[in-house]
Amino acid sequence: MPDIVKLGFAPLVDCAIPVVAAERGFAAAEGIDLVLERSNSWAALRDKLAFGLVDGAHLLAPLALAMHQGIAGIPAVPLVVPVTLGLGNNAITLSATLHARMVAVAPAIMAGPPAKRARALQLVIEADRARGQVPLSFATVFPFSCHHYELLSWLSDGGIDTRTDVNIGIVAPPRMVESLTSGWIDGYCAGEPWNALAVARGAGLVVATKADIRPGGVEKVLALRADQVTPHRDRTVALVRAMVRAANWCHDPANHGALARLLAEPCYVGQPAELIAATLVKAEAAKAEDCRPDLVQAQQLVADMMRAGQLAPDTMPDANMLAALWTPAYHDLAQGTFNAG
Repeated sequence: MPDIVKLGFAPLVDCAIPVVAAERGFAAAEGIDLVLERSNSWAALRDKLAFGLVDGAHLLAPLALAMHQGIAGIPAVPLVVPVTLGLGNNAITLSATLHARMVAVAPAIMAGPPAKRARALQLVIEADRARGQVPLSFATVFPFSCHHYELLSWLSDGGIDTRTDVNIGIVAPPRMVESLTSGWIDGYCAGEPWNALAVARGAGLVVATKADIRPGGVEKVLALRADQVTPHRDRTVALVRAMVRAANWCHDPANHGALARLLAEPCYVGQPAELIAATLVKAEAAKAEDCRPDLVQAQQLVADMMRAGQLAPDTMPDANMLAALWTPAYHDLAQGTFNAG
């Protein structure tokens, strides 16, 4: 009988690799019955993984590190990251009203590099402050997320003090567009398709993307509970091999139409296939070599967490802990037995 492996995921375009591994038979070919469970918020997915309701998850890369370290709002959960699931397609989306104000006050800046457009936002903030208006509000998907660090970086590069000049809160990805449309927030950083949906509805405009702020940066990972990895080495290698094959399938533009239709299913992302297909054109899709965890990625995340005030020097993870969490060993074993034919 096949081994049952339960993976949690969030409804985002970058859940594609585990979805394809399950739906296109790559997991089954490795003797794995891959069961996928959707969670609409990262907090819910964190809890499922922490309490063993799933064996692993499509997870925010920094959240995997935070859970392993014991600083994610729950006791430490030993994890293993054997695969990275993409380089990310995050973006910063602003309300149409705020975007128009920025264009009006600084058209040259807004016509320039997207990574520098927060300088126009800073001018809007100064004008609001002079009139005694409340600070603008922005959202990210979770405190331990690349979205959070990218938004902080973009704002800071524009001369904005992220502690006092703006409010920054947390909103689940599927609620971003609703929150923007309702005026609860003025902008957000999220993954696709939640930026494209805001644009399609006329609620917002993308002002910068991950590629503008941090090109090639890690985004999501496959995080497995260590107690499901250590006793099941061969199964883990087989699962990684299925993920690598699925990544190669996703990377092929010839498959993007079928992939968009698959992700459009209500049990996965649940948005129009045409909308999802448009995001795939711009996405930094993973392929086999991109799936290999690199310790440099984990070290970069540690630096991001320190800058965000989430890690103090005396709570820094040591090199052995990082190496145990962020390990390429299973990927290398899978590739060693992988036949592209």
